[in-house]
Amino acid sequence: MVGVPRFDREAVLLGAAETFAERGYEGASVSHLVAATSLQRGSLYGAFDSKAGLFRAAFEQVVTRGVSSELLLDLLVVALRERAAADPRVAELVRQALVALDGASGPVAEQIYARLLARAGLPADNQIQGEIHG
Repeated sequence: MVGVPRFDREAVLLGAAETFAERGYEGASVSHLVAATSLQRGSLYGAFDSKAGLFRAAFEQVVTRGVSSELLLDLLVVALRERAAADPRVAELVRQALVALDGASGPVAEQIYARLLARAGLPADNQIQGEIHG
């Protein structure tokens, strides 16, 4: 009898989350995700159905388990820019993440804004930051 291959789901999702955070959703190819998770392409699709399913599962783990606030902020930016409009579950996770961050991380808007600027390769704009703080 052939056994079902097993893998550490948390480790796989963390590897995927780090890859999505670093490269963005569109920039993270399935080859990048296979390398980051140590899963074969077929196993990745078998476990998560699609790249979108893997993103959703990785984002959910980071949101619900509090893996790292830095990783959460980076994934939140990716989710806002690339996935929330297309995936209602990701949109709900964005809402949950914003609620969690608001109570734990100080000025969430400023942190998200800084990451958006960094992803765009732009310097910080103090005037806009001042407007965020009112």
